[in-house]
Amino acid sequence: MTRVKVSVTVDPEVLHEVDNYVGEHDGLDRSKVVDEALALWLARRQDAAMEEQFSGEGAPPDEVESWRSIRRAAAARRLQRS
Repeated sequence: MTRVKVSVTVDPEVLHEVDNYVGEHDGLDRSKVVDEALALWLARRQDAAMEEQFSGEGAPPDEVESWRSIRRAAAARRLQRS
């Protein structure tokens, strides 16, 4: 994967903590910490989007029913194994 170089401005105290952490962990650098932080941010955004989509408030009724059907079928399969 091609990497893109960016420049950001961060709180000096946060950067100090990152640098301390990086200094204590071989094979780690600022870029890897930022990659992980952005991956966690993206995962949190995706989780929030899915919760909103499937909360029943914004999702189309047929989609909500499809998910309920899938959930019921998975529960039935799981109970049959027990």
